[in-house]
Amino acid sequence: MDGRWFTVVFLEILPIILIAVTIWKFASNPLAIFSLLAAMVAGGFYLLSYTSSFGAAETPQ
Repeated sequence: MDGRWFTVVFLEILPIILIAVTIWKFASNPLAIFSLLAAMVAGGFYLLSYTSSFGAAETPQ
């Protein structure tokens, strides 16, 4: 196993855990929940910036 299952499970469970902890600890502060969601979206876009990891063709030199 090369870690793909771990990554898939981690990427599915980590957001659920982060949102649950944020709601549990900071339920009276909706800004904390929106900040967490914004950080998660920004992190997702940051990961998508690694085009070579997602099978994009490299430019010939």
